[in-house]
Amino acid sequence: KTSASSLGKIIATDQALTAKVLKIANSPFYGFPKKISTIDFAIIVLGYDALKEIVISTSLIGSLEEESNGYFNSKAFWDHAIASGILARRLARDLSYRVNGEVFVGGLLHDMGISVLNRYFRNEYQRIVGIVRETDLTFLEAEESVLGITHAEVGGWLAERWNMPDHLVEAISLHHTPGKAVRNPELVALVHCGDVFACRMKGMAAEFDKGIEFDHDALTRLQLGDPARIEELIAAYSLLMQEDLARLAQTDSTPEEGTRNYEG
Repeated sequence: KTSASSLGKIIATDQALTAKVLKIANSPFYGFPKKISTIDFAIIVLGYDALKEIVISTSLIGSLEEESNGYFNSKAFWDHAIASGILARRLARDLSYRVNGEVFVGGLLHDMGISVLNRYFRNEYQRIVGIVRETDLTFLEAEESVLGITHAEVGGWLAERWNMPDHLVEAISLHHTPGKAVRNPELVALVHCGDVFACRMKGMAAEFDKGIEFDHDALTRLQLGDPARIEELIAAYSLLMQEDLARLAQTDSTPEEGTRNYEG
């Protein structure tokens, strides 16, 4: 089994991965009061298992990642993915659900089907984005119109091909239709709500989530049927996310600091 020290050394060899890990560790949603600028400190704050899940997840998405262009914004994609994972995890804690790495990972990976579409169906993806920008159709409706399949289904298929656990496959493939979940409905509901919460946060909404709304089945599953409670959570999470954005902007400029304890 890989030790925490070995994992830290692996992360430190990749500056892009280091920056993403430090972004997550510095989130106010983890509640640590000081800026975390080294990977070994991030391991202490996040825990070995959580950090391992983050590394695996970001590496999987990174293998599909493309440069930003006129119809795909890589930074917006990553910001939304990270925010969704963090918000899903925080919601699980606030609702007293068992918190584990799978909640965060499900939120982080929920839209990985979009990376597949952008990379392997580029012309079709451009058409989808064009439809979304020029009409009232949602991204899902545009996907169905052009491809006859959605990014959620594509992501679920890929997760299954990568031999991910069944409940994560379900969370990815059903994050827009959580009422269909049977293996772990709570996990799917949390991932769905993390996605929608992220869309409500200033700077975290993504073009590919245009028109997304809370699913009634997910809210019922999590006992969040009271609209006032939802608005209360949105307001609270928005305040934390604004603090998050400020701290992440600082972290973006210092990824090299995360390697210092592992040099030589």
